[in-house]
Amino acid sequence: MKKVLIGILGLCCALSAWGQYIPQSVPRQYVSDSTRILPYRPWRAGVETFGVNAVVWGFDRYIANEPWARINKHTIKDNFRTGPIWDTDKFTTNLISHPYHGSLYFNAARSNGMNFWQSIPYTAGGSLMWEFFMEAEPPSINDMLATSFGGVALGEVTFRISDLFLDDRTTGAERVARELLAAVFSPMRAINRLLDGDSWRYRPNKGRSFPSVPVNFIVNVGPRFLAEQEDSKYGTTSMNLTFRLDYGNPFDDDFYKPYEWFQFRAGLDLFSSQPVITQVSAIGALWGKPVWNKGNRTISAGVFQHFDYYDSELRSNSTHTVPPYRISEAAAVGGGVLYNKKSSPGDPVDIHSEIYINGIALGTSISDYLQLEERDYNLGSGYSVKAFTGLTYKKRWNFLLSLENYHIFTWKGYDPDLDFSTVNLERLNVQGEKSNARLTIFTSQLAYYSSKRWNIVFSNRHFSRHTRYKYFDNVQTATYDVMLSVGYRI
Repeated sequence: MKKVLIGILGLCCALSAWGQYIPQSVPRQYVSDSTRILPYRPWRAGVETFGVNAVVWGFDRYIANEPWARINKHTIKDNFRTGPIWDTDKFTTNLISHPYHGSLYFNAARSNGMNFWQSIPYTAGGSLMWEFFMEAEPPSINDMLATSFGGVALGEVTFRISDLFLDDRTTGAERVARELLAAVFSPMRAINRLLDGDSWRYRPNKGRSFPSVPVNFIVNVGPRFLAEQEDSKYGTTSMNLTFRLDYGNPFDDDFYKPYEWFQFRAGLDLFSSQPVITQVSAIGALWGKPVWNKGNRTISAGVFQHFDYYDSELRSNSTHTVPPYRISEAAAVGGGVLYNKKSSPGDPVDIHSEIYINGIALGTSISDYLQLEERDYNLGSGYSVKAFTGLTYKKRWNFLLSLENYHIFTWKGYDPDLDFSTVNLERLNVQGEKSNARLTIFTSQLAYYSSKRWNIVFSNRHFSRHTRYKYFDNVQTATYDVMLSVGYRI
């Protein structure tokens, strides 16, 4: 087994080295920017990927005392003999914790000098190691997909966000604050900066890995009401904290590399029965370029990676049995077209529109009938279509409409006459009930942005689901939420 482990790490390093030969063109306006190239250390990246798994496993085994963390050579052999299956873990574990775990692998590679493509084998290799060696239960198909694809998306986003805080010219309290903020987003980068002495080393330049790009970072807070179902007065009220980051400009480059442009959104619900993390969404360009330009209007097209996570919960005294919604698009890639019209002295209106069509390798939807241990959702694959359009008047008033439509097919169902009391649920290898679900999120938003960086936003979202089951009655549900928030652009 040691040879297999060494082989996985060696394969990661070999594939990473091969990634050096993937063409890496540089946008024209970035050539003169001064950036720091991190030392290329593939073997240290491999050791740190191994270390991430060892530390997480050690916590689960000796502190949390999880039974599945009691591994030995027999559990490892059994995992190889059984092979990958679809697991029964809860929604948050599978669709947000595993992608975050994958982002640590990715950042271990990124902070050791690997580029975007070179870091992917470490993410996939770390996931394979965890699934086959570090758990006393069969490896999970959905975990490997979510950890690898989701880890790449969240990993590159968090690595680039951490880069925004670093400034090696600073000292004292400001330097400490910057290093801590960078560590929040990329713990692996913080560890490597400590090991190399970069956390306190003074340089005459910022010491960042990426050149300066336009960044729009807004934090909003305010009350949110989520209804249990459409036209219902019952629901939960929470204090919602929203983060929005727009990184880069997809219209100014002749060509842009992976994640030189991305959008990131996160929503937290506080002081309520709702999950703390209610939304995480990211759209990152893998490749793209402007394809049409005329005056103040530009169209850009490209290939984009998507990550979406929407979660909700019932209130404690609810009479319902199914949460309002659970939606995930953990592994998705597709094409997209972006349109931008800039305002002019005689035309004070800015227009921005986006449309995407994606293939989904791993998606999820809440189930009306399924309850397999901690899992109450169906896994599957399919496609999604997203459209966003916004109008801004005199740089102050903004009106946004967006439509997200996900179609998830659950291919591998189970026999409805199955007696679950006679089955080892941990080894019941199914995606859920055989079904397909159409999930739609329609958003309307009105915002005012002041010249002093503060803003006020009112938004309304409508969530609808239509699930067609093969062996059960079809279900159609809908709900909505409303939010009023004030915010500040950092």
